[in-house]
Amino acid sequence: MNSSPLKSQLDSPLRFEASSAALKTTISADQFSKIYRESVNEVIARLPSDWSAIAKHNVWWRKGRFDASQYLRDSERRYAKVLKLLPQTRGARILDVGGFLSAFPLTLRKLEYEVTIAEKFDYYGNALDGIVQLLADSDVAVIDKDFTEPSDMCSLRATFDAVTCMAVAEHLAHSPRELIENIHSVLRPGGDFAFEVPNLAFWPRRYSFFFKGNTVLAPIEDVYHSAIPFTGHHREYTIEDALYIIKQGDFKIMNEYFYNYGINTHNIWQLIKYAPAFLFRECAGVILIHARK
Repeated sequence: MNSSPLKSQLDSPLRFEASSAALKTTISADQFSKIYRESVNEVIARLPSDWSAIAKHNVWWRKGRFDASQYLRDSERRYAKVLKLLPQTRGARILDVGGFLSAFPLTLRKLEYEVTIAEKFDYYGNALDGIVQLLADSDVAVIDKDFTEPSDMCSLRATFDAVTCMAVAEHLAHSPRELIENIHSVLRPGGDFAFEVPNLAFWPRRYSFFFKGNTVLAPIEDVYHSAIPFTGHHREYTIEDALYIIKQGDFKIMNEYFYNYGINTHNIWQLIKYAPAFLFRECAGVILIHARK
């Protein structure tokens, strides 16, 4: 039987080699966009035709309902914003926690960062073996750890110059404390932390709740038909929620950003419908916190 590419990659120790020339570099928006879209195409080409293992604990991810291609393309704006928060230095060591489909870590590697992803790909059976192999072929290291659980991080302590954690915390049914503390542990002093979560107070949710009585939680049919444990959104965050847990983790808040993505801004009716999300930061779809250790 052929071994899983994840298994073969994890059998080798992580290697962090200093860049031969740690030079300051400027990455243009066009350069990032071109490389990111190349990475998205590589990821899409390696996604499985059968999504049953991926969607086992969150049926929203079923193929035909979740459009991975569109999601990754819409996410370009998210990642472009986070890129600006990272060290603009070739060879800087970046950890992406919970990268899942991995288009952003692949892009960072092509931009000459030393990149590691922390992800338990075995949660999805062998469904993402193609992605794992792509990471290995691209010289992106994989840490086979769930950062949301208690874990010994001694071997990784103060290893990374920056850590990104995007669209992860809302999937937790328990405290985010372990996640935040583990990230703090592996980040070097002075290192940057980019933390992104969906905004519970996103305008369409407010409107739907107050005027139609609809839930702001994950649809009950998704929870009901997913295997235990359900891994969809358990708790989305308000601005104050996000700031609280970052401060509890002993990080210094550098800045806060609020934005929307996945909204067709070329459609005038969509702009009118979602206007408060663009006019008031409290109503935006996504919260991004830039913090520093």
